[in-house]
Amino acid sequence: MTIMQLPDKQDISALITYDPQAGHFYRKKNGKRADTEMTIGYRRVRLKVCDKAHEFLAHRLAWLMTNGDWPKDEIDHINGDRCDNSIHNLRHVSRLENARNIKLRIDNSSGLSGLDLLPSGSWRVRIGANHVGCYETKSEAIAARSKFLCDNGYTQRHGS
Repeated sequence: MTIMQLPDKQDISALITYDPQAGHFYRKKNGKRADTEMTIGYRRVRLKVCDKAHEFLAHRLAWLMTNGDWPKDEIDHINGDRCDNSIHNLRHVSRLENARNIKLRIDNSSGLSGLDLLPSGSWRVRIGANHVGCYETKSEAIAARSKFLCDNGYTQRHGS
């Protein structure tokens, strides 16, 4: 199996420009937007570079256009908006760091990630594989959750 080499910034810059404040890409040949929204909320850019068709995630392409190299790890949207590819909203992070900035799941019923109401009426706090504890009141559980998140490098936005 051959691993396809990603085009470099110079090859891509010959075809498109990137506006780092707006986070948009434009085709040089006609000035039209080059990035389109995907059904999963991210934006992508499709280009033919050196006679090969490519599809790039816009946030990874923004990183390349700004920093000159493809990101080695993940690119996190700091504010959680997958369509906001302005460079001030992007950061190069590990998988773990990216997971610590995840938004609240749609199936959450308590209003905060890691917080569950048990049949006994007490509140359990569990973040990932970490069992933080069980608490009599929701407010005690929320305080314990907040302290755990703060002490362990999670962002303010995690699970909100």
